[in-house]
Order: sequence, then C-alpha cells, then structure tokens
Amino acid sequence: MIQAVASAQALRISPAALAQKVAQQLDRYPTAGSCPVMVIRAEPDWPYEPELPLPGGRQATVVPCVSRLAIWDRLVADRREEVLVLLTDIPESDLGHGIRSRIFRQRVITVEPWDLVVDAFGAQAPDNALESEPWAGPALLDAMPPGGWPRLATPVLTRDVALRHLAAVRLGLDRRGGSPDDLDVTTLLRWSVEPGTVEAFGLLRREERHGLARWLVEQFGRPAQALFALVAAGRGADALPLGLVCDALWTSDSPEAVRAQGRVDQYFGNLDDDVTVSGFADAAVQVVGAMLADREKSVRRQGHAVLDRAEHLLMMLGATGSVGHSPILRAGFTQRLGQAARALLTGLENPADPALGRAVDSLAGHQLAETGVEAERVRRVQMAERLVRWLGTPVEPPASVADGVGRQIAEWGWVDRALNQVWAGEDTHPELQQAFREVHERAQQRRRDLDRAFASRLQAWATAGPGNDGGLLTVENLLPRVIEPLLRARRPVLLVVLDGMSAAVAVDLADELSQHWVEYDPLAAGEVGKRRGVVAALPTLTNVSRTSLFAGALRAGTQATERQIFAGGRWGDDARIFHKGSARGGAGEVFAGDLADAMAGGSRLVAVVINTVDDALAHGREGDEPGWQLGDLGSLRSLLDLARSSGRAVVITSDHGHILERGGEHVRVSDAGSARHRTGAGPAAPGEVELTGPRVVADGNRVIALWDPLRRYRPSKAGYHGGASLAEVTIPLLAYLLPNVTDVPKGWAPVSVSPPEWWQGTTVSSREAVATPVPAAKSRRRSPSAAAETLFDVPVPAAADDLVTMLLDSELFRTQYGLTPRRIDLGKVESAIRALVDAKGVLPVAVLAQRAGELPVRAGGFVTTLQRILNVDNYPVLSQIDDGRTVRLDIELVRTQFGLPKGAR
Repeated sequence: MIQAVASAQALRISPAALAQKVAQQLDRYPTAGSCPVMVIRAEPDWPYEPELPLPGGRQATVVPCVSRLAIWDRLVADRREEVLVLLTDIPESDLGHGIRSRIFRQRVITVEPWDLVVDAFGAQAPDNALESEPWAGPALLDAMPPGGWPRLATPVLTRDVALRHLAAVRLGLDRRGGSPDDLDVTTLLRWSVEPGTVEAFGLLRREERHGLARWLVEQFGRPAQALFALVAAGRGADALPLGLVCDALWTSDSPEAVRAQGRVDQYFGNLDDDVTVSGFADAAVQVVGAMLADREKSVRRQGHAVLDRAEHLLMMLGATGSVGHSPILRAGFTQRLGQAARALLTGLENPADPALGRAVDSLAGHQLAETGVEAERVRRVQMAERLVRWLGTPVEPPASVADGVGRQIAEWGWVDRALNQVWAGEDTHPELQQAFREVHERAQQRRRDLDRAFASRLQAWATAGPGNDGGLLTVENLLPRVIEPLLRARRPVLLVVLDGMSAAVAVDLADELSQHWVEYDPLAAGEVGKRRGVVAALPTLTNVSRTSLFAGALRAGTQATERQIFAGGRWGDDARIFHKGSARGGAGEVFAGDLADAMAGGSRLVAVVINTVDDALAHGREGDEPGWQLGDLGSLRSLLDLARSSGRAVVITSDHGHILERGGEHVRVSDAGSARHRTGAGPAAPGEVELTGPRVVADGNRVIALWDPLRRYRPSKAGYHGGASLAEVTIPLLAYLLPNVTDVPKGWAPVSVSPPEWWQGTTVSSREAVATPVPAAKSRRRSPSAAAETLFDVPVPAAADDLVTMLLDSELFRTQYGLTPRRIDLGKVESAIRALVDAKGVLPVAVLAQRAGELPVRAGGFVTTLQRILNVDNYPVLSQIDDGRTVRLDIELVRTQFGLPKGAR
C-alpha cells in the first residue's frame, strides 16, 4: 500500500471515510476485542451524528477528544457501545502507557489518505500526477460522500478522475442533481451565483483551495482563471454580473468605458490580461443567456437577478451610458427598442429602406428578446414591421364579395392579427409608443378603406340573393356542402362552432393546431387545397347566423331552435348538439356524460358551441395580451383529444366574425338593433351601408349596418358584431384529420397555408447584403420565432421546368436514386420536387405527399426517401422543420450539390 509522509496537522475526516477506516481495522484484526475502543488520529471535531453505521450492520459511537483527560474519562466510564471511536490530534507518544494499554491494538490508528482514497475508488494505486498533489489526498478523504466514492473499473486512480469527483462534491453538483461528468465552464460559472457556494469554497483549507482552483483553470481555461481571480479578490459571488459588465465595457472605446475598465481591473487582483477577461466575458454572456431561456422558473429568476446586479455594478462604475450595445444587458435592449422605433417611423415614409429590417433583427437578436415580457415587446415590434411592409405593398380593393372574403382569409386576417398586437402597445418606451401609434393609425385607415369598398360589393350581392353567389360558401350551405357528404360516407364528425371567431383568431388557432393535426380543404375537388372563408348571414348576429348555420337555411332563432333542428333529424337521427350549459360536466369533469358518450361513438355528428370569443366581446378578457391560443378557448383542447381517440374528422367554424373596440365613436340612434346595425329608415349615413334582399334576415329583409369599424350604436364593450365589415362578415372554415388517416374523404385535399409575402419579409442575409448592420454587440443572434418567420424566403425560379428536368437528368441524381433501398416511383419524386419549387421550397408534409400522389400514411417514409436521394454527403438539401410537420427544399443548395448552372430555372 502507498505510504505518504504524514502531515504534521491532523486530518479532517468525513463519516464515510471514518466508517471505511474503522471497518478496515476491525476486519484485519478480528481478535482485538469484543467491544474495542479505537483511537484514531484526526481532527477532534465531529459535527455529525455520534452514531456511525458500519458495514455488516455493526455500529460505532464517535467522540472527539481534545485532551488526554477526555480520552481517559471515556475509557473509565461505564459504556455500552459496540465500538467506541475516539478522535484526537494528540500524538501517540503523548498518551502514556495507561491509555495505550486500554485501546484497540494498544496504539493510535493513523489515517493514511491514499490508502483510504484508493480503496474507496476500488483502485490499487494513484497515478504519479495525483500522488504529486499532496493536498489532494486529505481533501478527497474529507470530501468523501456518504455512499463513498464511486467504484472504478481501472486499477489506477488518475489525477483527472479523482479531482473531477472532488470538484463535483466541493461545488455541490450532487445537491443540484448533477454529476462529475456535468462539470464544465457553464457549471462552474453557474456555481458562482448559487447562494453560499463561494463562501463555502473559502472555508476549505488553503492548500485545497489553491490546488482545486489550479486544476479547474487547467481544465477550463480563461473563464476559470478569471473566475478564481475574482474569488481570490473576494468578488467571486459577483463573477457572472461582472462578466456581463466586462462584455459591455471591453467592446466599447468610449472614455467612460475606458475609465470603468480601469476600475474593474482592480477586482481581478493581479490578473492583467484583456484576452482572459474577454474570454470570461463571452462565457458569462452565454451562461446568463441560457439561464434566461431555461425552462425552470427558478433558474430564469436567478438569471434576471444577475442582470439586476450587473446594472447596479454599472451604476457604481459610472458606465451606464456606454453599454447600450450589450447583447444581454437591459440597457442594450432598451437602446435597440429605440432604434427599432425610429426605423418604424422611417419605414412608414420609405418602406423599401432596409434599415427597418436590420433594426428589428438586431432587437430580436438580443438575449432578452426571448424572455417573458420582453418577448412580447419584440413580437409587437415585429408585427409593426409587418404592417409597415404591408403599407408599402399595393392593395387592390375587393372586386366582389367572394374576392373580399377570400382575401380576408388569405391576407387581411393577418393584417388584423398584427393590428391587434400593435394596438396592445408599449408601456414604458415613449419612442416606441409613438411609432406604434403612427403605424396602427395608417394601417387601420387602409383597412377602413377596404371595408368601405367591400360594403358596396356586399350591398349589391345581398340584393341579388341566394342562387346568384357563383358557388360562394355561405353560412346556410356550409353543413349541406361540407358536413352532409361526410355523414353520407358514414364518417364521424366533430363540428365546433367557435361563436364569434374571426379570421385573425383562426390564424392563431390554426398555427397551433398544425402541431398535431393536418388541415384540409373539404371543397378542393381535385384542385390545390386552400383555407376557405364563409359568408355570414345578415345582420351578422348569433341569433341569425348561427341558427342559419345549423338549419341549413336563412332564418333567425335561439338555442331552442337549434336543438329542435338537430332533434328533427335534418342531420341524421343520431346527431347531437351541445351548447355551453349542456356541454359542461359536474365537479371533476370537463364534459357532461352525454357529450362524452356521443363523442365516443354514439353519434356520427356531434356539434359543440363554444362561446369564449363571443363572451369576451361583451365582458372583456383577463390580461392584456391579444390573440387566442388553444388553451384560451374553453374546452376545445379536450374536445380535440376526444375526437382524436374516436377517429373523428374535425370541422371548426363560426357564425360570424367580430371587430374590437379601438377608441371608436358612439353614434346615437333610436333604432339600433345591435351595436352595429339598425332597422329604421334611411338613407345610410357616413360609415353605414343599406342592405336589402333575401340574405337579410330582418323585417322587410332590410337593415342599415355599419361597415366602419370605428363606429358603434351602443355603449362601449370589448368588441362587437352585427355590422358589414370584412372582419364581421367573414367566417373562417378549418377542417382537420389526424396525420395517420389513410381514407381521406372524397374531395378533401391538404391545405398549404403560407403567410402573405409581406408577413414573411426577407432573410437577415439579404438585408445585410445591401446595407451596413446596425452597431451592436460582438455576436448577433436571431430568435427561434424570428428564424421561423424566414423559412419561406428561399429564392424561387420563375419556372421550375428547366431546373427540375436538369436535376433529374444529372448523373449524380441518377446514382443517388439508384442507391435508395426503398425505390419509389420516379414520377412521384418529380412531382414532389416541382411542388416544392412552386411553393418557394416549403410545404407541409401532408401537402407534399398529396401533390406527389403518395398516401398520407406513407408521407413520413416518402420524405425520408427523398432525403436519401437529395441530401448528398448529408448536406441538408431537403430538411424537415417545425418538428417534422413541414419540408424545406434549399433550391440554391440543389444547384450546388448537383452541379446545376446558376441560371437554371
């Protein structure tokens, strides 16, 4: 066994190490007595329980003894301990024969650290590098965890293995659920801000502190060197905040920053190395950025505490004016908000100016842009940028009701979504408040102009009446045209009527539903699938439009009328309808038992009315955040789960849309039928349109309705319906099947819904190619949400024929195609590539399969085979994004990888 030179100072020993030593002695000398008193040379300090369990079920009692008298008292006292262990730092020669004659083996047991440490690791010897660290043996002995050190499979205990385990214990990784393998720069810097950890490190013996710090610096370089320089200077607990401060100061050459650098240098003691400080600063930014984005709330809270402390240190250093370029400090975020606000105002006058895109990219690249409230602020700036781009795009007024409803679904609903976000506004930044106000006013005025034009088309169309709509989908023919064919095919259906859902709400909802469902166009009939709009009945009220929906004919009624229609067998003898009251279950239940039974298979058509959106118009909503998510819409999430388990097709629609209160004018009239229509004599006043004809369900088939979204007839509420604006008249239609459905209903086709071009914007690279970037920090990131919004920016050839033909004729393509283990029809491959090129490189998986003539259930395998053909040397020519829901073809990379000329179209 290795023998080490005994330290003149007695060792500190842990319970695990002491138990190991006592058991080792008892096993080696089993005849030394039945109730031995063992004296062990160690620090006479035992801050643990006196009872020490030993291997084999035995138990020892540990007593520290600081003097010979204390030892003698324990020897002569009556005792019942199975094994008595006395800890003392008194040399054996000072104890005397009387004491030695009464103790185990008549001698003081000396602890040789390496004997116990090596044995605890299950090794035979330490390597030379470990043995050359005289501090490490006592440290490993003292730090031995209760279960002992982990047993190794190698006979030699190496320096790095032993010290990694020691560092893990001393840094408290086990208390945070970590292990020695988790030890890295991030863990080390995170350790410095854990409460009490730096102080605990300072309580270690000097030799161990210096030795452990030296080893950590060897392992992790400059960040660790700077960290332990701060620890040595008494600034270790401020390491991460100071790292953020250094990142800001060392990237600025302002006189204020240079003076502050000199003050910060004092914190590092003798460390005079800008390269080390810069490396430490980079690591601190990465670590705190990860903390701010962590899923654990406590970690995020800790990250924000680091930011608070950094801001306080900057105030103490007098350098708050020099750190506006920081990619993580709040001062940097605030400065970028100001840049974005000014760029928005400039963009209103010159939408082609690339400065707006760069300013928004810079804001989105800040570390705070993805956290909490700041993420919402960035989202609103991005929405304002989109509105500026839309304002710079030519827009023709609707040519007909069909044209207006279609464009409300495809484009103007996205405008309304952005308007809602920008209206929500900014709470603290005056420049941004002004910019939001200007953008909103201009975009809102343009929307009003479109509503005015639509109202005139609606007036003429309403007069013409049913039969003259050119096949337009209306609320009263929705069930006959969409639901009845499913029932005839014996397909079970869940029909959800989200009362009051507008096109803007549908955009939010459909985006979230696409994570688990595939959207279809139920009226494609062999054409390319698209999301469709439905025209509401007039006036756009629940008692008119929803009753007309369920009746399949224009009429007014109540919930009782709707229940009577379903009970009458119009939609099948087993059709069931559930309104808000009848759908609710009792305590502990989401649904009433009747609804659950109907969904489980008792009814082919189950219709459920959800009033969440419509109720919010009357009573408002909790919170200030606009938009609707699945979790906001009552029991819809649970209903979809039931539909999934019962294999139902899902159709989500509404009875009318709505507008929101935006500081509009209260027009006082005596004949108001609702907040948005009246029934008295004409003529129509400004903001109104007179609607007459068979589509108007009112006395005399006539009403006067407001098209102007900034006017109302009744006192203020959160929102309104009943009028003639695009947002009120247009009803979204969303139809869904599960991804694994093989028997797609006849006439249904997957929907490829892309945001409008002005919504998508341009890529960061194209913006930077035409102008100098906004001054910012050393690295600029783009948030995941912002990155996702540029997925559709692949350059598109004017015509795909030449490019695809040249690709299929290339020798490399033929070779790749011949190597595929699961050969697929070449025609399907060609159709898929052409569809992707036509769609600017991006299509949902289900749509791609449909365009290629592949069954939906085989879509995943089809895409995998395409990747094997196209992804030469694993380059991502064809990739899956959005958690595998969407396929992206990089057309430029196609040209590069397959040697096609750049001019190929």
